[in-house]
Amino acid sequence: MNVNVSQVWCVVVLAVVVWAGSGTVARAVSMPQAAAETSAVAAAAEEAKLEEARSLQCPSGLERFLPGAYYYCVGARDLARNHDNRGIDMLQTAAGWGSKAAQLTLGVGYFKGDVVPADRPLGLAWLGLAAERHDPAYVAIFRSAWDKASPAERTRADALWKAMKPQYGDDYAARRAERRYRHAREELVRNDVYGAQVCIAGLTTAQLVPMDFRSPDATSCFGSMPVSFAAKKVDAYADRLFEGWSGHVSVGALQPVAATPSK
Repeated sequence: MNVNVSQVWCVVVLAVVVWAGSGTVARAVSMPQAAAETSAVAAAAEEAKLEEARSLQCPSGLERFLPGAYYYCVGARDLARNHDNRGIDMLQTAAGWGSKAAQLTLGVGYFKGDVVPADRPLGLAWLGLAAERHDPAYVAIFRSAWDKASPAERTRADALWKAMKPQYGDDYAARRAERRYRHAREELVRNDVYGAQVCIAGLTTAQLVPMDFRSPDATSCFGSMPVSFAAKKVDAYADRLFEGWSGHVSVGALQPVAATPSK
């Protein structure tokens, strides 16, 4: 796959196809624009994607189950709205909870210097972390950036990668995220008895509406759904967050071989 890193940042920042589950970054970066497409049409298409990203609905109730998925959505939306500092903070939080999409976004951003000051070695380190599950699109982006880096940049990137891996690598971040997810999910399904209903902001209802405790039915809530249905929604987000994670990570040097993307 021939991927031009300089064309990826806006696609990754938008993050719409990944978040919505309608596709993957691989699909987004592997579909070059038709040669006959005019610049006006291209600009209109990009603006439409930006508008979609600006209006992303990030379920606040998802945070207690999967912080990596929730904060990635918030970070992508913030960047699309030009809230750059907060967006970067949200992406770094998501990266610490196993979001490879957040790590990829940070990697491309630092490598290119679009929203943050350019730091190519730091960008390479983030891209190396993002590629550790060997997703073909993420590997291709990492390899493309690696090939453009100087020997000095690669050496510094390797040192940064090794320093960041204990916090952001799957062996810690994904395991921590999975523990959080399992614990919160167990609490959710523990109440799945006698047709129990549950409200989770953004997942079962757009927002939680305060209940009228004077009502004889004060134990119910607006926009509720069966616990089993809510659990399936959470599981769908978890499947995307943990996709490709084997649970085992080999630690070596940051370079496109074996433990990290192979060339």
